[in-house]
Amino acid sequence: MRLSDFHSFFIYVFFGYFFIFPAILICLKVFNIRSPLQRMQLYLLGLATPFAGYALYHTILTKRCQAGVYPAGPGWMLFNSFCRLGTAAVRYLGPALIVLLIAGILKAVASALLVNRMRIRAVPMDEQQRNRVMRILNIRSSALNIGVPEVIFSGRDGFAAFAAGVFKPVIILSTNLLPQLSERELDDILTHELVHICRGDTLRGWLLYFLRDAMFFSPFSRILLNRYLQENERLCDRETVNLTGNSRAYAATLVKVWRLLLHDREMRLGLAFGFTGGKNDLEQRVTSLLGDFRNEKMLPAVLFATLLLAVFSGTVLYLGFIC
Repeated sequence: MRLSDFHSFFIYVFFGYFFIFPAILICLKVFNIRSPLQRMQLYLLGLATPFAGYALYHTILTKRCQAGVYPAGPGWMLFNSFCRLGTAAVRYLGPALIVLLIAGILKAVASALLVNRMRIRAVPMDEQQRNRVMRILNIRSSALNIGVPEVIFSGRDGFAAFAAGVFKPVIILSTNLLPQLSERELDDILTHELVHICRGDTLRGWLLYFLRDAMFFSPFSRILLNRYLQENERLCDRETVNLTGNSRAYAATLVKVWRLLLHDREMRLGLAFGFTGGKNDLEQRVTSLLGDFRNEKMLPAVLFATLLLAVFSGTVLYLGFIC
């Protein structure tokens, strides 16, 4: 494969999202999709389709460049301009893309170093508080059918708890907030982080940020990832409530932790999943929890799978048409 062959990837990302993004929004609106899981799958489809289209058209769906199909006239001028734009993108954006992809790989290393650094600087905990934490972790880990993760007690301000580490996640817990939390509130926080670990969100998050960085020149990739992460938090909230049993009490825990952190600087880690998230995210999560989400209906599996296939097929055909 020649370097110039990558010009179609840039074209797919540049122009593909003018089809993908509206198609996803229309599906969400027309079919009234409220389920966080199904919304996540649509956003994930939007993030992955440019890569899938590029792979398909350079393997089993090999085709001529559209500029070669139209030897002259307005059609040739249009598709030739696409090719020229894609070639220019390879030349000018290619180096930046390589740097960002290397940085994405280094994030995994940075995450491991961060965990190790916080492990070295861990704060000793008295036996009562440690037993309190480990008792909850043992119960909830057993319910989720996962091993009990390592817990690092940190004296740093600005967070309650988060799961970190790409391949072997750990829970990092703030010792500053721990004495201010009741047994139920601590259960809510730890269960939420265990759900993230059970779902493999630290590894998945790294992969999705990697995809987003590969499409750094398109704002739509950032929007799709942000929406995916918002829905992921809503889904984890619901799975947490299914274990703890009280959505209103869990919502109260979210608000209390946010208020306790209000005067602290919030930690922002690309490979960490914090408990409260940003203010806007928190408002959406609390609103969702206070609604009647238990009776919320999902789109039938066959219909939803057909919808995903239709969006994917239509997008791939569109990508094949433009380049």
